[in-house]
Amino acid sequence: MKRIIVILLVCLVAATALAANNKSITINAKTMINGQPVVPGNYKLVYEITGTTADVKLTQAGKIVATATGQVVEVKDPSPYDSLVNQTNPDGTRHVVEIQFANKKTVIRLNGEGSAAGK
Repeated sequence: MKRIIVILLVCLVAATALAANNKSITINAKTMINGQPVVPGNYKLVYEITGTTADVKLTQAGKIVATATGQVVEVKDPSPYDSLVNQTNPDGTRHVVEIQFANKKTVIRLNGEGSAAGK
């Protein structure tokens, strides 16, 4: 009986660790996520972390707008806000390179452009 309880507890913890997380975000300027254009608006950022890998989906009105894969990285100084960090390309376009979470010492650094295109 004790063994069954321990097994159930381990399964519950594992299921919780793999559960998808989500955040509501507002994007204020046209940008790209993994080569996929994203216009300004309100979105839901859904991410699932397995080990040090994160699968990220940006949704709006229940539709997937963009997907990407990234690495979960520990940082020294956490951001005070949930935010997307953009990089500006030589042609003036912008793309998201990092997702920061308010007061958390982990961020998701997105893999290079095109890494999850077509998913």
